[in-house]
Amino acid sequence: MPIRRTLASCMLLWCLATSAKAAEIVLGIEPFFNPRTLATAFKSVRDFLSERSGAKVVATTAANYEQFMQQWLNGEFDVVLAGPNLSLLAAQKAGYQQLFRCATPLRIDLVVERNSPYQTPQDLADKVVALPNAWLLDAMLGAEFFRPPFTQQPVAVNFRHNDYTNSATLMMLRGEAAAAAVNHDALLLMSPQIRDEVRVIAQSKPYGSMMVMTHPRMTAERRSKLRDALIEFLAGTDPKRNIFSQVCRPSDKLLGEQEMQQLAPYVESLRRSLGK
Repeated sequence: MPIRRTLASCMLLWCLATSAKAAEIVLGIEPFFNPRTLATAFKSVRDFLSERSGAKVVATTAANYEQFMQQWLNGEFDVVLAGPNLSLLAAQKAGYQQLFRCATPLRIDLVVERNSPYQTPQDLADKVVALPNAWLLDAMLGAEFFRPPFTQQPVAVNFRHNDYTNSATLMMLRGEAAAAAVNHDALLLMSPQIRDEVRVIAQSKPYGSMMVMTHPRMTAERRSKLRDALIEFLAGTDPKRNIFSQVCRPSDKLLGEQEMQQLAPYVESLRRSLGK
């Protein structure tokens, strides 16, 4: 009898733990800023979603993109906010589905120090150019500023990659690079002092946008509740006070087939980098 009671107690505890885990929603956030900054920035989102969805929401990121993508492809996140090439690879390899896309298209700016002599990408030949993480669409588009059609001939520059979205611009302003590629929305998030110190000399075409993806294990009912809660949060939050609201205003359209084809080379480049 004691053994049976012990087994019954263990089974009860296991069931309770499993139930609690099932009620939990893990929100994965692309590590475009350092983890401490993201934890602070997404606290209000986490709390709002927990209240509205009826489930505990845990907001998390990773120390770097390699760790983040491995966790994502392993299915460790229920919901993810990330860029388009990362999102499409997760859809292909782990079955993640679009919940919604952000309305603002992704554009990359090539910036230089305001008082520098550089006017075009050709002027940066043999110079150091700072880029974001190599796996990001931001970095891939940044490298294209130095190839046709942006230039008549390929321009040889020395790329230096950085961990976070804003690090490339800061590297340039420290005098460690002549130019930097930066996501246009990320540039707008930087302080007025930083924005006043840079000048845009080229801009990419628009490519997709940030996306919110969900794991296929999420039920249709929970997906619907989560989508409604996210849209309610974004509609009622002052963008000046919240990073999520600044980078994402929901679109009423999902990423279409034509846009997916446009992004396909960048998804393939990411797949090769991951060895997937």
